Amino acid sequence: MTADRELDVLLAAAAGVRDADLPALPEDLLAELRARAGEPASVVAARQLVADADEARTTPGVRRRRPGRRVLVRAGAGVLVLAAAWTTAVVVDTPAGDRPPAATPSPAPDPSRPPSGAPLDPPGGLTLVSTEAVTFPYSLDPAPEDLTPVLVRSGGLEGVSGAVEPVLHRAWYRSAEDLGFAFSVSPSDPRVPPPGAYEAPPYTEEEVDERGTVAVDGVPAEYVSATFATPDCRAAPATPTQEEEPGELCSDAYAELYLQRADGLWVGVVGQGDRYGDVPALVAVAESIVDVPQPVALQFGLAPDGWVVSGYESLAHLTLSSAADPTSLSARVGLSVQERWRGYRTADEVVRGMAEGNAVEEVVVNGLPAALVSVPDPFADLGSGGRTWYLGARFPDDGPLFLFQAPDTLTREDVLAMAEGVSYTP
Repeated sequence: MTADRELDVLLAAAAGVRDADLPALPEDLLAELRARAGEPASVVAARQLVADADEARTTPGVRRRRPGRRVLVRAGAGVLVLAAAWTTAVVVDTPAGDRPPAATPSPAPDPSRPPSGAPLDPPGGLTLVSTEAVTFPYSLDPAPEDLTPVLVRSGGLEGVSGAVEPVLHRAWYRSAEDLGFAFSVSPSDPRVPPPGAYEAPPYTEEEVDERGTVAVDGVPAEYVSATFATPDCRAAPATPTQEEEPGELCSDAYAELYLQRADGLWVGVVGQGDRYGDVPALVAVAESIVDVPQPVALQFGLAPDGWVVSGYESLAHLTLSSAADPTSLSARVGLSVQERWRGYRTADEVVRGMAEGNAVEEVVVNGLPAALVSVPDPFADLGSGGRTWYLGARFPDDGPLFLFQAPDTLTREDVLAMAEGVSYTP
């Protein structure tokens, strides 16, 4: 279960809804969008996200208006996909006169190279080093055995527009039969919105049953319990291998709990449903949070020296950023799971929409066919320049397909070496 304010965090982080939770777009709609678009919608969305972030930080008195709870959840899923567009942007060659001016012109593909030739491979490369396991710093003791956690890290080096955001960790425990609960650990009170913004709670004052203070391991915690006048329905989460569209769960019981730890960090817990939609259940969750790391599902085995994890959503994506240039959109490596709802069955299908006008090379990753392409950087007009690698491949042991994205500061050999070292254990 996710409260509206928690969804805002996910929207900003592009990390709270898995691909498997989203319906496939109809083919006729996709065809119409492709026919009308002067450039791919994902590239437009990525640019707009950066512009919106700049405006949100510089425009005083911004008041956020929220749609209804159901609308927010369904619209939010689509926004999350667009918010991660830098890792899944579809790049199509457009006439030079139709492109926005680039700060650094991107080199054009070699017209003498046949379509089946190898992608452009600039000289240089980075030093790759073995990585430590990517972990989420908190666990539950005891952990609910019937709920699956979705682990999220946002903020930090993922900030755009030159800002480095505070790091937020969030875990959402849920199942196909239970909306469950979510807890977050952050450096500031999650109830306090950013300067100049107003955030409404997920309930109205008429729906509030009780407000008060309760002890959590001797620490005072403020709580709110509510009963929604209209049951709040959410999409039931699908399993990592589930292909059918998930069902819907409804509940009118809701509760939230907030406290500050001895180390100054804030803990927020929200729950919904018969099992976790009351204060005593959330107190038990808060008292079970321990500072014991747990691994996330996606892992890199190799990474460029000096690059660090900047964000993840444990069942969907993982990103690395250069510690020397943390806010650069072109100093990131992204790994994202391509769930079956997208209709992908082979590695070349993963990069097909990105390869138009650029040579695609057939390569081998994990002993299986893979597809590699180099394209002009979709953020060239934001000052990045250069080119971007896209690699479509499959995880070992008949795992799902994945998309690997990297800047051309990595060579072809760097890209293939990193792709060989990724893993996915949902």
